Amino acid sequence: MKSANQLMAVMQNRPPELHGGPVVVSLETAEVVNGLFRRLRGIFPAWRQAWPSTEALAAAKEEWIKEFAAQGIRTIEQIEFGIEKCRKLKKPFAPSVGEFIAMCQPTPEDFGMPAPADAWIEALMGIYSHEGVKIAAVATGLFDLRAAQQSDKGLQARFDRAYQIVLRRAQDGQALDGKIATGIGHDSQKSAAELAEEHARQKQARLLEIQQIPTTAAACRAQLMAKLNIKRAGQPAGEGV
Repeated sequence: MKSANQLMAVMQNRPPELHGGPVVVSLETAEVVNGLFRRLRGIFPAWRQAWPSTEALAAAKEEWIKEFAAQGIRTIEQIEFGIEKCRKLKKPFAPSVGEFIAMCQPTPEDFGMPAPADAWIEALMGIYSHEGVKIAAVATGLFDLRAAQQSDKGLQARFDRAYQIVLRRAQDGQALDGKIATGIGHDSQKSAAELAEEHARQKQARLLEIQQIPTTAAACRAQLMAKLNIKRAGQPAGEGV
């Protein structure tokens, strides 16, 4: 199998409307596809259930090429991920093209990186199990992360975006570090005065929450009535409004 940046030349610019017609492939494409199916037949002893004849096998190859093109499976590395996962299935039947494509799309765990939800927690804590998490955290904004809570959906979306960029670099065999374009609301876009004011506001809110100090008029009145054991009609003593 030849090493190449593109898996199949036929995939590069083929529009979706050509999927119903015959597929003309290069010699390199044919080599890659034939090699892939040879390996699949070696892994799955019951492969004839999926491809019972030479005609069925040829039709399957053509269909897989079309689906690879449609789903963005274009590199040797992606195919290798799929093959390795096939080896771990430990079942006799060959996968469908959809199942194989899913296996060609690696997860963070395939690179020793935590799942996005776990990476988000690490970013908030400032403790990183993988360099990729730290890179995404820096791109998100360490200042914002230090002052954030787990429920901050906006900041989590920013972090997830940065983490996905780092993950794609890992999938493509690129260096993980490097500049990541910042999105709207990133702390690098704020002035020093804005950062200081935001930090003070967040710190005050946290202190009030920890000390259970009410922050609204209604909450203050409810707390006062509870302390004075004042109740309204139909309300047990000690409860506020």
